[in-house]
Amino acid sequence: MKLTNSSVKLVSVSPATLGERLRLCGVRPYYEYNNGNRTDTILGYTYTVTCSGFFGERLDVKIPGKQLLGEEAYDHLAKFSNLKLGIYPSYIKGQPGIDAINLKASADGVTVING
Repeated sequence: MKLTNSSVKLVSVSPATLGERLRLCGVRPYYEYNNGNRTDTILGYTYTVTCSGFFGERLDVKIPGKQLLGEEAYDHLAKFSNLKLGIYPSYIKGQPGIDAINLKASADGVTVING
């Protein structure tokens, strides 16, 4: 099967792929955009974790709404509720074809667990 721009959005990835240990290392807001311009409206927060299943690579997980964890949770293990993963292609401007396949993540909530 060859993936197209439309079909690549339908691919889902199992959360088990990330590994059992997701360690929180950052939190930052994400904003609403209007006609390509960022507004001052915060839509939610992005939680950056390192993933044991990807040799410590970082992944950003978006959660809409208010901030659920802060700096005091850094370097603790995190557990996400209703974690959804997918893939998306990236391109190099002016060059044909896909440059890379990237992982995207969203969730409904996050908590700190022991570790």
